[in-house]
Amino acid sequence: MMRGGLIHGRRVVSPLQFLVLMQLSEEPKYGYEMLKVLRDEFDGLWDLKTGTFYPALKSLESRGFVETELRDETEFYSLTEKGTTLLSSLGGRMETEYRVTDKYFKTLMKWMPLSVKRRLIEMVGFMASNPIDIYGDLPRLLKDVPTEKKKEVLENLLVIIKRNLSQVEAVYQGVLEEDP
Repeated sequence: MMRGGLIHGRRVVSPLQFLVLMQLSEEPKYGYEMLKVLRDEFDGLWDLKTGTFYPALKSLESRGFVETELRDETEFYSLTEKGTTLLSSLGGRMETEYRVTDKYFKTLMKWMPLSVKRRLIEMVGFMASNPIDIYGDLPRLLKDVPTEKKKEVLENLLVIIKRNLSQVEAVYQGVLEEDP
């Protein structure tokens, strides 16, 4: 539930702009290249239009987070020092964003009406047959990370997964015990 980059409780960039900044953290890119990457990443789930993308990009540029360089009649965008600083500070906010998202979904589950619960149960079945690969990018995430830090991250993920699996297994056992 990324709400965009928040600094001191106020949104500085939109979720789209945050994704643009992250793309530019690797290397300069031209606009259509970034747009195509985003379209490919969201695999048709987000029909990102040029009329949305380019104004978001130009806004980053007008606020000094991104700069343009003309190469062979193509505008390439890159992060400015101000953009790099912003991206770093937004990255630091991800833990808070995660906690807010976790609380949001816990509250949602608590207050969810039966009709929505039924839809959620159907969605779990869909997810079981069409798995979402949230760990597939681990090699890329851990690229350039020292081996000891990689081990620490992977050990922490195993703790989280095992804890979640234990919770699901406990509920499952309870259901089995209810079944006559």
